[in-house]
Amino acid sequence: MLKKAQQMVVFNALTKQKSFTKAAQLLEISRTQVSKLVQQLEERLGVQLVQRTTRSFALTESGRIFAKHCEAVVDEINEAESELLIFGDSQQGSLRVGIAQSFASNHVAPYINEFHEQNPLVNLELSLFDHRVDLISEQLDLWIGFMDSPPEGFVARHLTNCDFVLVASPDYLAKHGVPYHPDDLQHHNCITYFSRERKDNIWNFSLGNEEQHVKVTGNYRVDSADAIRDATISGNGVGYLATYLLKDEIRQGKLIRLMPDWQLTQHMPLYAVYPRHKYLPSKVNLFIEFIREHIELGNISCQL
Repeated sequence: MLKKAQQMVVFNALTKQKSFTKAAQLLEISRTQVSKLVQQLEERLGVQLVQRTTRSFALTESGRIFAKHCEAVVDEINEAESELLIFGDSQQGSLRVGIAQSFASNHVAPYINEFHEQNPLVNLELSLFDHRVDLISEQLDLWIGFMDSPPEGFVARHLTNCDFVLVASPDYLAKHGVPYHPDDLQHHNCITYFSRERKDNIWNFSLGNEEQHVKVTGNYRVDSADAIRDATISGNGVGYLATYLLKDEIRQGKLIRLMPDWQLTQHMPLYAVYPRHKYLPSKVNLFIEFIREHIELGNISCQL
């Protein structure tokens, strides 16, 4: 029975990762062990579950049917462990959280000591990135990030929406003039965000019933929102910035707000995403509420 359970867990990891190597990494065993256990499983059942070549991986029809049962078994195991946390002290141990990099560096990392003072038994491990993540393969308990559509099959709790503001430094405006209409941006150096998943080179505006979608260009593209803010402050160009990136830069005169009559219509909701568990470990909920509390107290500025 123990051998059967082990084989089913390994086969579930293989079907989720679609790679012997990635399944081995997830389970922290060797690739050879994964291959051997799957082979033993096929021999015991008397059916081929996986079609293997040097470059591809595919499940047979029997493999797809059996994969559903393996997934149910693994889900039941995880559910059993989660349920037990309710009756024990789940406000301790490791908590692995992935957070949007610029958001974390500005509004989470500075307050980590406060979280630990409130929850001294939780060992927090933060991963900072801006790409869309796979919570299962990256073994995260929680993901806090900006996304238009949360991933299917997970719980997604909406935390807040972030506004945007169009800004430039006084030095830049003195040299290149002030844009008064979205169309004017076509004649300005615009600093744009790009990553392997997103390019923000079309800036959206509205004024009453009028909408403008301007394709902007510039000599600096970067995959860091912090870097865009810093380059805008230094006078490199015009920035379309999320307000959570700003503190007192506008009030201090480091940045000038442009076209205040126009509404910037880019949508950026912030979600807390975690695997669907009937019994959510309380340390996950503690961290979500910690973030939500800072939003409500104004420590996280998402609106002007």
